[in-house]
Amino acid sequence: MSEYLNTLLAHLGRGEPLVQATILAALGSTPRSAGSRMLLAPEADGVRILAGTVGGGLVEAQVMARATHIMDSGGRCAERCAGRCVEQFDLTGELAAGADMICGGRLCVFLERLGPGDLPLFRRLALALRQGQRCLRLTPLAHGPASLLLPKGGCFSGECFGGECFGAEIDGELALEAWRAGQGSAASMVLTARGQDYALEPWAAASPLCIFGAGHVSRPTAQLAAMLGFRVTVLDDRADFASAERFPQAQPRVLDSYADCFAGLPTGPETFVVIVTRGHLHDAEVLAQALRTSAGYIGMIGSRCKRDAVYARLRGQGFSEADLGRVRCPIGLAIGAETPEEIAVSISAELVA
Repeated sequence: MSEYLNTLLAHLGRGEPLVQATILAALGSTPRSAGSRMLLAPEADGVRILAGTVGGGLVEAQVMARATHIMDSGGRCAERCAGRCVEQFDLTGELAAGADMICGGRLCVFLERLGPGDLPLFRRLALALRQGQRCLRLTPLAHGPASLLLPKGGCFSGECFGGECFGAEIDGELALEAWRAGQGSAASMVLTARGQDYALEPWAAASPLCIFGAGHVSRPTAQLAAMLGFRVTVLDDRADFASAERFPQAQPRVLDSYADCFAGLPTGPETFVVIVTRGHLHDAEVLAQALRTSAGYIGMIGSRCKRDAVYARLRGQGFSEADLGRVRCPIGLAIGAETPEEIAVSISAELVA
């Protein structure tokens, strides 16, 4: 998402208009889920895709055609809203048959024209994401400026009401209703409140991935994870391994030792931990510390024999079976991986599974 947002900021910063298409609802089998976005810019005979996708094929072609109308005429489409429209796509009927599609679902896509006036809100959004925050963009489907709801103290629940509202001012009841609707959801949706429909878009910072060990498995794992949108940190006690040259797509960090190796790192439920150090003792040391965090994913490389030895060591330190049940070991999906690159694929697949 950072590449998407950077592209949006760059074009708006140059004063160039854009159209953003966002899937607000996806029912049944569809090529993309709710929350998927696409960014389009004008060109001589229509629009071109700058970033993202809403599924490709005929649906995407029709979205591009609608975007051209919005860019040219201010929005003569389904709801005839100035600079905005909502389009419904039925993939069960003629549209699917004509495009040889077998998805069999329905999509609701919100298209909106963006201009330089939207730049301050998206800049504030980018700042929030860099700070690891999760926030909501609330936009009337018919007309009116958007609002950005930011959490209080980094919290993201109905109890967070009182956080900052950037952009269009909204009253407290609407803000609270939006917080509650967006709590825990990664998908955009339609929010109906007080007889008006809004596009409610959750935006979240990239999930942090901490890879302990900077060896041969770590390099392709960091590369794939960065491509998947993770914010990757690679940690090792060997400076010649944990280097920017070896990990250009990650943030390498050299440790004095693996003692207290989580200092300064995110350790909440949004955090992913991959343990691939150069030895059993280091793995056990890192795993013991990982289990004292609330990380949502903890994976450790190794055979079942190694796992049993490490687990026995940790049981002796007072860790319970419930604690050890949080660990994915052997790490990765069982695809018969042997090479470092294949192991990286299996790990990355498990991270997003």
